[in-house]
Amino acid sequence: MTGLKTMLNPKVTAVVGVSTSNPFSPGNVIFRKLAFENALPTYPINPKGGEVEGIPVHKSITEAPDDIELAVISVPAKYVPSVLKECGEKKIHSVIVVSGGFSEVGSTGASLQTEIVEIANEYKISMVGPNCIGVFVPDVLDTFFLPSERVARPRKGNVAIISQSGGWLIERLEEFADRDVGIAAAISIGNAAQTKVTDFIEYFGKDDRVHVICAYIEGFGKDEGRKFVEACKKIAPKKPVVVLKGGESEAGHRATQSHTSSLAGDHAVTNAAFQQFGVIHALDEDEVMAYAKVFSFKPKPMLGPRIGTLTVSGGHGVIASDEASHYGLTMPPFSEKEQSIMREVMTPAYQGIASFRNPCDLTGSAADVDYERVLDKMLSFDSIDAALLLLLPYAPGISLQIGARVANVAKRYGKTVVAYVPDLDKYEVIIRGFELNGIAVGDTIEEAVQMMNAIRMRSKYLQHIGKL
Repeated sequence: MTGLKTMLNPKVTAVVGVSTSNPFSPGNVIFRKLAFENALPTYPINPKGGEVEGIPVHKSITEAPDDIELAVISVPAKYVPSVLKECGEKKIHSVIVVSGGFSEVGSTGASLQTEIVEIANEYKISMVGPNCIGVFVPDVLDTFFLPSERVARPRKGNVAIISQSGGWLIERLEEFADRDVGIAAAISIGNAAQTKVTDFIEYFGKDDRVHVICAYIEGFGKDEGRKFVEACKKIAPKKPVVVLKGGESEAGHRATQSHTSSLAGDHAVTNAAFQQFGVIHALDEDEVMAYAKVFSFKPKPMLGPRIGTLTVSGGHGVIASDEASHYGLTMPPFSEKEQSIMREVMTPAYQGIASFRNPCDLTGSAADVDYERVLDKMLSFDSIDAALLLLLPYAPGISLQIGARVANVAKRYGKTVVAYVPDLDKYEVIIRGFELNGIAVGDTIEEAVQMMNAIRMRSKYLQHIGKL
């Protein structure tokens, strides 16, 4: 799909289906974004001609200038074939069809969808859609037909997101923006009539700016599932591919058919196939967020399931233990010798009240230096594979610098470290101290454990194929 590179970074665009009477039509919203927000030279197209936002409207793609690299089509389904042919004759090789009314509505629409795929293939057009909201690339491109003031947009980053559902994608962008997780691109593929999720998996797999690929998939067409996992198998050793699969229940299967007309599959079969080919199977949206965030930091590997945990609250340690057990992760008790080693570096006044069994409860009297010194000893033990830090900054001895201070200790070791800090504005400096130094922070204990689970799953796969 040679047109994908141009699609994600076009120099000149066109929007077919602007309205001279309705400024809120999908075509007009897309045109304003491309022309004014993205500052891309953009030609509005409408058979009636006229003006939109003071810019002359061309009556067809044929009459528009020849420098168009991406065309966004937003016209009734029955007109899409003829517009697509014009794009082909104009040698436009990147097209996004946001129009609905194709396979998702039944046999008539399916026939129309087959027709536009044949046209796209004939003219070597890379076509995304139909029945999609298109593509968003921070600082470059936004073809979503939703007004910008109503939808948050994440900053530029290294997570690529591909989704068969436009609504699901919009919600993830809101969440990513709220959590300050940057993205490289967000792709709504809709019915995926021609360009499939596999095409984008392969594309982003070769893009060094992308650290992790996330996808929401409702199902596959004939033979597409095999192609998808084979593509993931090639990419998985280089970067993680996280997938949330919809339509795995009977009710979900029916809903999938009426949404994008995809063929859904059984959960057990899907999970087994994903494990075999290195795909990280997210079971819900919370896991998607946790996995995307932690892999955006390129965490160190976790060669086993054993976690050493530091906390200033015994209750939080118990919760973390329960969560870890749910994911098959363990918090093995430290030996008497190991406990003694950690106790000796603790502030003398608090040595007697701290517990070092695992989780290690340093108590509310602990200070930054206690976290630093105890973590330094803990990471040196062969009895653990990773460390989980449960930070509750209400403790008087904990400063706003603890994130950076503890992160610098972690840098000296080859083991992964994940932290939990309450997601409150007053703790922003602590969170940034961790994240700017390469340690992912969960805003709940559950999320922090989910992050460790993702690292362990990926490390286990890499061990299995001999890459660790």
